[in-house]
Order: sequence, then C-alpha cells, then structure tokens
Amino acid sequence: MAQIKLYYQLTIKDRNGKTVRRFHKRKSRSFVQQFLKLLNCHMEHAYNVDHTGPQVTDTSNTAQTIAFSPYTAKAFFAVDAPEDDDTYGIVVGSSNAAEANTDYKLGTQISDGTAAGELDYGAHVWTDAQVVGANVDLQIQRTFINNSGGNVTVEECGIYAESSNYYFCIIRDVTGTVTIADNQTLTVDYTIRTTV
Repeated sequence: MAQIKLYYQLTIKDRNGKTVRRFHKRKSRSFVQQFLKLLNCHMEHAYNVDHTGPQVTDTSNTAQTIAFSPYTAKAFFAVDAPEDDDTYGIVVGSSNAAEANTDYKLGTQISDGTAAGELDYGAHVWTDAQVVGANVDLQIQRTFINNSGGNVTVEECGIYAESSNYYFCIIRDVTGTVTIADNQTLTVDYTIRTTV
C-alpha cells in the first residue's frame, strides 16, 4: 500500500553535547492545508507569470496568490532557513492548542534570541532522500540553543515554508511540555517517509 508518513523526534542535550533526554519518535498527523495548496501550485505550474494558482494563507493570516517566474531568484517551498532566522524552516512554540487542518501558524511561536523565553535558532541539517529498508526517508533537523538565563518551555513544533517572499505553515505538531534549561539545546528532527 503506497503512503506518505511524517515523524518527528525531540532531543535535549546539555552544554557539553551529552544527551539529557531523547523522546520517542512520534508519528505526526499534522500536515496542514497549506502543504497541499503549495504542492498544488507546483503541479499546476502556478509559479509561471502567466498563471496563478490557489490562494494560500500565510503566517499573518493573509491569503496570498503564488505567481512568479521560475527564472527569478525567489524561493518556492523553501524550508532551509539559515541560523538565527525564525521566519521559516523548523520552528518551535509555546501553545498547546490542538492541531487543526486550518492552522496557518504555530499558536505562539518562540522567537530567535537570547532574552527571557527565547531560543537561539540554529541552521538546518539535511539527510537527502534515500532508501532506508522498505522506505524512502527525507530528514530535516534544526537545533535550538537556550541562552536565555532561565528555562524555556516548548509545547509545539512545525515547519514554515517560504514561497514567493511569503511564509506558510505546512506542518504543526503539539509536543506536550518540553522544558529546556539554560545552556541546554533542543534538536527537532522531522522525517518525511514514503512507502510503496
């Protein structure tokens, strides 16, 4: 049976890189509607200047039409945000509100930084799509460092994609309470898996 699955795993390490806690890999059920709408844009070639695809709700709750030339330098479905950029890529937050298909952002995103309640967003690490046993896996990982001077509590994680200079939530998961002490790091690892 052909299928696509999504998993995420959380790991907390101390300042020396020693694992303090590794959570079990969890099955995500939280692709939200923007995921398929952006995929729809790709499949319809909605990024051509002479064609517009479906409207997609961005993280500011504004409906955007994705339409631009494929020959420009604008990103499309990009999730590879660099270090210290909390506008896209893997993101974390502090809301435990239940997931919904209509989610267009995290409930309460935790900002990049070193002030109270903030986490320092690291760069992304990729494992390119490859055959793993009977599956094909694509892994995306990002580390968040707590230099805030106190505890930071994470309750949700997800992925924002950049397309045509807008940002769209494509995945949102409620993690349960995950407390990161000062000088600890949280690593969020997403695996997208297809199985024939």
